[in-house]
Amino acid sequence: MINYHKEIYSALNSVLPTHHELALTSKEKTPCYSYQERDNADTDTGNTLGYSRISFTVKVWSSDIAQLQHYALEADRVLRPLGFKRVSSNELADRNSTMIQKILTYEALGLENY
Repeated sequence: MINYHKEIYSALNSVLPTHHELALTSKEKTPCYSYQERDNADTDTGNTLGYSRISFTVKVWSSDIAQLQHYALEADRVLRPLGFKRVSSNELADRNSTMIQKILTYEALGLENY
């Protein structure tokens, strides 16, 4: 298993305050990012190395749609050098508040030595 949490956190936190999705609370100031690993699965394995498909969900939190767009592009910019590509994107609004989210999914193929 390849662990990319540190790299994802560092890359996103260079742009905005970043929190793991499971530790996020309503007290966090926005705009901010949250992230969570979605999948980390072996795809091809051999005797000494293999490939793993790694997937993360990144959310941009804000009350301003222009900020969502800007920081979604920034997430792309800092995650691409790590080998991640965006495979989905959508928006979600909370009808009980002014908070909106841009939900981005990123995938990478990582080489793992055994």
